[in-house]
Amino acid sequence: MSMLDRLWGIVLKLTDPRPALTYQRCLLEHHAVGGCDRCQRVCPHEAVDLESGKVELDEVRCTGCGLCTAVCPGVALEFPLGPIQKMLFEGQGSLRCSQAGGSGQEVQCLGRLTPGILAEAALRVGGVLTLAHGDCASCKIGGPEVPQRVMEVLTEARRYAPNARLELLEGGLPDRGVSRRELFGALFERGRHTAAVVLPEPPGDWVEENTARPAELRLRAMAARKAEEGLSWPAIQVEEGCTLCPVCTNVCPTQAVIREHDGDKYVLRFDPLACTGCEACVKSCPPQVMGMKTLPDSESLGLPVELFRGEPPWEDW
Repeated sequence: MSMLDRLWGIVLKLTDPRPALTYQRCLLEHHAVGGCDRCQRVCPHEAVDLESGKVELDEVRCTGCGLCTAVCPGVALEFPLGPIQKMLFEGQGSLRCSQAGGSGQEVQCLGRLTPGILAEAALRVGGVLTLAHGDCASCKIGGPEVPQRVMEVLTEARRYAPNARLELLEGGLPDRGVSRRELFGALFERGRHTAAVVLPEPPGDWVEENTARPAELRLRAMAARKAEEGLSWPAIQVEEGCTLCPVCTNVCPTQAVIREHDGDKYVLRFDPLACTGCEACVKSCPPQVMGMKTLPDSESLGLPVELFRGEPPWEDW
C-alpha cells in the first residue's frame, strides 16, 4: 500500500463516526437462538439497520455516540479504548463529554464508556469516578438516554470491579486553573494521539488494540484480577445430558467455548476470560443442559477449564 493510499485511509477513518464492526463476533452472524438487536434498540439516531439479517451502520445517521459498543454482547462494535483509558488515568478518574463545560479530559460522548473502561479506571483511581455530561436532552451526538445508559454500564462494571462508584454531574467538571506546562502538555498529547493513527505505539501498560482478544475483555480481566472480593465474572456450566454437539461452540461470538477431539472422546473447554455472559450458548443448547454461574474469585481466571468429556452418542448412529 502506497503512502498516499495509507494517508487517504487515515482521513476516512478520522471522519467516519461509526465504530469498528467485527462481524465474526456478532450474534446475528452466529445464528444464535433469539438473535440480538441490542445495538439497534439502544441507538438514539436509528443508525443501525438489521433488515438484511446482519448489522449495518448508517454513516450519515451515526454520530459516534458509542452507546451500541457498551451493550454489544459479543464486543463486535468497538471504538479504540486505549485513549479513553489514558484520559481517565490522566484526569484522575474525571472525564467530561464534548458538550459539558469545565476543565479536564474530554471524550466525544459518555456513551463510549464501556464496563471494562469503568472497571479498570475505578481500580486505578481508588474506586470513585467523576463524569460530567452536558444537556443530553438536546444533544445531537448522544441523547437523553445517555445518563441512564452510563449508570447501566457502571452496574455491569461492578461485576469486575465491585468497588467502582460514579459521580455523574450535569453541566461540567469544576473549573480549575491550567498552567502553561499543562497547556503545552495537552497540545503535545493531542499531537501524539494524531500521530498514533499513523505510527501506533503502545503507551506503557495501556490496553493494546487490534489483538486476538477484544480490548474490552482485556480491560475487564485487568480489573477482575485486582479485585479482592465480590468478583462476579460470568462462567458456563454443563450438566449431564450433553451430546457434545457443536452448537455451543458455533454460536459463541468470542470463542469462549471450544470443542476438541481427544482420542475417542470429545471435550468441551471453557475460557473464562473470553466469556461475556451473553448466554448465546445457554439459549441455543439443543438438550438445554448449559447454564450460567459466576466465578467466586480472580484465581478462577486462569487457563481454559474442562466443562464436559465423553463419547458423543451420534457417533454410533
